[in-house]
Amino acid sequence: MEISREILTRVTILDISVILMYIIGIVALAQKFRDVSVKFVRLFALVGITHLFFTFVYYFYTLNNVADSIGYYRRVLFLFDNWGETFGQGTTFIYFTLYPLVKFLGLTYFGSFFVYSFFGLLGYYYLLKILIGISNVKFTKWFYLLLLPNIHFWSVAIGKDSLIFFGISFLAYLYFFRKKWFLYIFPILLVAFIRLHVLFFILLAFGFTQLFLNKRLKLFYKIAASFFLLIALYFLFPFLMARVGFTETESLIAQFEALETTKVEGGTSIDMSNQNLLVKWLSYMFRPLFFDANSPLLLISSVENSLWVLIFLNIFRRIRTKINYLYKSFFWFSFLSIFTLSIPSAYILINLGIAVRQKTMVFPFIIIVFFILMNSYKSNLANAKIK
Repeated sequence: MEISREILTRVTILDISVILMYIIGIVALAQKFRDVSVKFVRLFALVGITHLFFTFVYYFYTLNNVADSIGYYRRVLFLFDNWGETFGQGTTFIYFTLYPLVKFLGLTYFGSFFVYSFFGLLGYYYLLKILIGISNVKFTKWFYLLLLPNIHFWSVAIGKDSLIFFGISFLAYLYFFRKKWFLYIFPILLVAFIRLHVLFFILLAFGFTQLFLNKRLKLFYKIAASFFLLIALYFLFPFLMARVGFTETESLIAQFEALETTKVEGGTSIDMSNQNLLVKWLSYMFRPLFFDANSPLLLISSVENSLWVLIFLNIFRRIRTKINYLYKSFFWFSFLSIFTLSIPSAYILINLGIAVRQKTMVFPFIIIVFFILMNSYKSNLANAKIK
């Protein structure tokens, strides 16, 4: 069933109330940094304003473009008779989270956006707390990386990306600050219900990190354990690739309106089917670049991706930097997570639009790794001068 523009553009008093609560939420979260530094209060206020701005931008973008958000809202509005029907994993779980907002609270398409957007904002909140901890409460210009538009744009909408960004950032926060085990239950379940394979690849990175940094374990046992892990991964690989291939290309609009054939021929896609894995991975991580940009959105993404190329080069240039032992485990977990998350997706996906928005999963780990290396490098330089 088609959904009219009138329904999509309807705004109620309740929606306005949600926006006001959103703004209050920004202020309340920003004030939590007052004990650290006023600079971080201002920074998070800027992050919140940026996130709110892109919520409006993305909402209006969906009104004139193909968007999964409309598909989610349309199905919840017209196809489900009760909440129980919506429970499940993957796309179904988004219906499950959206149903009570629409059917119980009476939020419109417009109002629902701000609920999902706030989860994305919480992801930034937890990520900033990690970065403050890494930098020993010292404000640097690198914190302004949190204002880059691309991740804000893709972490505000009704859908998986806003929730997965929150879930991953929250998990990283709990691990970095060594929080109690029961707090992990919620983000683990959230990530599992949205993208089960993502949780697997994060746990894989965690497993290898714990294995190789365990000094009490002999080298033989590390090699043997790694061998069995790789064997298990080999047998699980077809299942995981099926999950990636299904869940990540399941654009609702593409399925219901038969747009699959435009993925390679359209302006936001490149055909990587004959390329090797390295080329696929580089394209997945850093394209679109300027030569790919044929729309304002892709042009903005290309500018930002150029910056990420420089950051990644900086990461590999400083990869041999001596890491503070307090952050060593967290560093290698984050570093491995970048690759365990991006390589399988790059192996399967050819759609640049999907690749751009999937960086919401990888972005927290990239910026964490970058901050740890920069902080360790500065600390090592300072120590060398003292000596």
